[in-house]
Amino acid sequence: MLEMDDYFKIDVSTDKMQAHLIQTKERNEEDQLTRDELEEWLKEYGVTHGLIEESLLLLISGETVTSPLKVAAGRPAVNGNHAYLKALFHSHETTNDDGLGTVNLRDVIDIESVTSGEKIACKIAATDGVNGVNIFGEELKAVPGRDFVLRKGKNTRVDETGQAVYSLINGQVSMSEKQVHVYPIFEVKGDVDMKVGNITFVGNVIINGNVPTGFSVQADGDIRVRGTVEGARLLAGGSIYVGAGIVGQHKSFLKAGQDIQTTFINEGEVEADGTIEVTQAILHSSSIAGRSIICTKGKGNIVGGTVSAGEEIRAKTIGNAMQTKTLLYIGMNARLMNKQKAAESNRKKAQDELVKLGKLLKVYMDKHKTKPLSGKEKILMLRVQHSFRVAKELLDQSTDELESYGVSEERQRQGAVYVQQTIYPNVDIHFGKYRRKLVAPHQYARISLIDREITIASL
Repeated sequence: MLEMDDYFKIDVSTDKMQAHLIQTKERNEEDQLTRDELEEWLKEYGVTHGLIEESLLLLISGETVTSPLKVAAGRPAVNGNHAYLKALFHSHETTNDDGLGTVNLRDVIDIESVTSGEKIACKIAATDGVNGVNIFGEELKAVPGRDFVLRKGKNTRVDETGQAVYSLINGQVSMSEKQVHVYPIFEVKGDVDMKVGNITFVGNVIINGNVPTGFSVQADGDIRVRGTVEGARLLAGGSIYVGAGIVGQHKSFLKAGQDIQTTFINEGEVEADGTIEVTQAILHSSSIAGRSIICTKGKGNIVGGTVSAGEEIRAKTIGNAMQTKTLLYIGMNARLMNKQKAAESNRKKAQDELVKLGKLLKVYMDKHKTKPLSGKEKILMLRVQHSFRVAKELLDQSTDELESYGVSEERQRQGAVYVQQTIYPNVDIHFGKYRRKLVAPHQYARISLIDREITIASL
């Protein structure tokens, strides 16, 4: 019988997911090794699961092992998928590049309208995931996917199963991660001019031309501009799409409750609670995104100004050979922190209101059991019921907001800057209170905060 410890040693990874066998000296031809002996020896070191058949056969054959041989591998846990909304209406809502670096917004503007009563979205349930096992046979628990409560949006209803959304009007859809709205449409055939004037609309706004300096466009839903936005003010409850770019002249301001997509941003100020996606370049601008800033198609340049994202910044190049000062920030910005505080305040207010209204409603209902309410009392009870519903909606909305901020904070801890080509000197990188100023160029880099230090690693 072969004394295994005389010829081999075992190396187990710190995560207990791999075991490598290292041969320490040559075996004699007469030193035969059986499968049972090999498995029994591995078992002495606790290695019982995930044995690799090819490696075992190689060892049994007597062939010399010249490098560490993986003999066991665990099966990692597969975490569950999060619940999400699936659109059921026809949409091309993607950013298409025409090869010249301009965004083809025909697709994102020409979203098919929906009709009253149409099923427009459904909720895909979260999954539990699949547990794994390490090489010691210890179970690795999978993290279940996050669920969410599907709530009605503007001009929509949720069916009794809580899984499907139907439109209540004819209009155009605006989707967020957890909610669907349907808005009426206001369309401008050409440019915004003095004849059109400033626009304030409760739905989606489509502008088939440009938005010149000095004009403002406000929409509860999305704003879609086929041309350019100059020194104008655009405010959208949903997303903003600009086909031919933003020429801000340090006068423009665009703010979206969801995402912003455009070809380029030059001397502009843009804010989005979600993602800012640009194909050509972000130049000497202030860009703030609750989630991500992505500039990886076309030229993919970020030069000058301030770029702030809650979770990640992705670009081909950041800064330039002239070492133009460029500021990058990763983490929750002050505006989002204020929104989080407001949501906490609204939730507390709604909770207090529900307790007070609940007690008042109980008084009326108890009284109604003993004798009919007077006309005045019925009116007062209806008002209390209405106020109760309003407070409940505020509680649900603020709770959803706080949950999303919690997810965002989790993502921020894993936040990073990704550079597909070059990041140049004189780029200042901030992760919260931690700062690093680059003094040399780096290529194909991932920049993140590890153990309170901003580190640069290769992609």
